Amino acid sequence: MSLARRFVASLALVAATAPLASAEPLDLRRVPAKAVWLMHADLDAARESTVMQRMVERAMEKHPQLEGMLSMAATMTGMDIRKDLHGLTAYGLDTDKKNAVLIVQADANRAFLEKMVEKARDHETMKHRGFTLHKWTHRGWKGRGGETVVGAFSSDDVMVFARSADRVELALDLLAGEAESVAADSPLAGRTRPGSILVGRASKVDPETKCPVLRQGQGFRVALGESDGKSFYRARLDMDSAEAAELAEDVAEGLAATVALGLGKQAGVMKLVEGMETMTDGKTCMIAWDADADDVWDVAEAVAETIEAKMAARRKQWGGRKEGCGACGKDGCGNGACPMKPKGDAEGNRDDDARRPFRDDEF
Repeated sequence: MSLARRFVASLALVAATAPLASAEPLDLRRVPAKAVWLMHADLDAARESTVMQRMVERAMEKHPQLEGMLSMAATMTGMDIRKDLHGLTAYGLDTDKKNAVLIVQADANRAFLEKMVEKARDHETMKHRGFTLHKWTHRGWKGRGGETVVGAFSSDDVMVFARSADRVELALDLLAGEAESVAADSPLAGRTRPGSILVGRASKVDPETKCPVLRQGQGFRVALGESDGKSFYRARLDMDSAEAAELAEDVAEGLAATVALGLGKQAGVMKLVEGMETMTDGKTCMIAWDADADDVWDVAEAVAETIEAKMAARRKQWGGRKEGCGACGKDGCGNGACPMKPKGDAEGNRDDDARRPFRDDEF
């Protein structure tokens, strides 16, 4: 893989997973007044979380190769996500996520990154108020497709990315204090709960959302994190009607019941489930969940061990199989009888007329 492609792939990784040298909550001065949604990840707060710390420690212990992989990523990106990546803020002026703006705060090697991006496909530069904008074509996974990306440094530790130059320019103006940010009375404004790792707010909901509950919503506010040894989740859903708010409450309680039914035998699960409270007030549904971080980790670790044990048993079963179907691993499927194998004759020609029709509402 060329250095340019490594750099572009690394930026894509930051944009997809990343979420000042100290933990910093959501800074609304970085979000424009016309934004209709925002998402924020505070990675410094995540590093201070008991659950996240133990999760990372366990992952490194179970998968020692991760150390080398992370070191390699640090070499390719000019930053070590284990300590250099501090926060990420994304927002949109409309509900189309493709038009989003991403702000990354990290102790990055600016000179290294700017040199690397010059090697990217279709690279070109533009100027705006003394800032240098870089534009290139980012290839998708395994080189599939191609998307235009525009990026710029607002300062040595703040980077801005979008798919168009005008959105990057607006973000740079805002960060320089030359544009209006979210007003105090905006639906996106308000305090950030201490210890929040993930924050999401919206004054409009994407009409194309796949969530049936949110299709009936007008906006939402959510926060997930840990503070003073307590894990928490908060959600406020502003719905189209009181009936929709009650439906959202029913869905939340149904999910809790599903967790209790599926994992109720795990020690401590019921204690976590009982930490959730819901209520409706007119068109608004509110959800609150609190639990001791130690209890959350105990359950998470127990569930992880159960899953790992099942996966190990399956690997052993499949790895020791001498004969059987190559598609599903079971014996006795017979020629062409396995439901996992594509239907067809010896040459692989399918009989499309033999397939049952699918209804539109099945997907």
